[in-house]
Amino acid sequence: MSTIAEHHDAAPVRHGPPSPPRGWRRLLYPGMLRAAWMVPLFFGIGSAIVVLCRWWGNYQPIWFGEIIVLIGALIAAPIGFLAGIGAFDYWVRYAIGSPTKPEDHSGHGAYSWRDYFRVNTDHKVIGMQYLATTIFFFLAGGLLAMLVRAELAKPGMQFFDNQTYNGLFSVHASLMIFLFVIPAFAGLANFVVPLMLGAPDMAFPRLNALSYWLLPIAGIMMLSSFLVPGGAFASGTTYGVKASGSTAVAASGGNAEQDTAVCLAGIAAFMRHLGKAP
Repeated sequence: MSTIAEHHDAAPVRHGPPSPPRGWRRLLYPGMLRAAWMVPLFFGIGSAIVVLCRWWGNYQPIWFGEIIVLIGALIAAPIGFLAGIGAFDYWVRYAIGSPTKPEDHSGHGAYSWRDYFRVNTDHKVIGMQYLATTIFFFLAGGLLAMLVRAELAKPGMQFFDNQTYNGLFSVHASLMIFLFVIPAFAGLANFVVPLMLGAPDMAFPRLNALSYWLLPIAGIMMLSSFLVPGGAFASGTTYGVKASGSTAVAASGGNAEQDTAVCLAGIAAFMRHLGKAP
């Protein structure tokens, strides 16, 4: 009996994710390092698909910048990022017939700050990721609202042109709805609902984790829409009351970014609800 007890004490149970490999194999380990080279790889693949299709269909010019940005940067590159951090690893191994790793909850929990920057199926970690991300985009949306109020301090245009004003108002509204109000309650539910039910996790923890990582991608797309030619998305509804005489830029890069970001945020919300299904 004493021998068994000593052996048991000498082999403590390992908690947390496995240690990453050393050397060049570290580049293949899921995480931000793998995502750093998979994002440009997938951007290149998306761009090559566009060029090949336009060459095959005899469209000119073959290198069309707006479509390259849409397919390569706004669709393929985010897929590369998600693949790099390991969001699809389990499903890819299952699809190609490789042995899958069962969800034994050994990697659950956050043992350092780095665990909040990786794919984690622990519902409490995902809840904290949601809440921290929504607070960041709440502050970003609040800053845009302050810029709008500064512009409205006096009649006429003081700081921005009509298109930029419309963009500030519209991106502020989109951030507050899709990146704060909706996911903030999702983060709270992720944290407390399994604890209230006495369940170890959500019904589909991997889908739940994937739904979170779509969120920062959508938010970054919304904010970066100010940096592309044509400016940020300008709403054609009552958001542009003051700049009613402005002319919207049709099919601008900012429009494409905003539309793609809203689609990603909607897909994330759909996955969130599937992940909570009984």
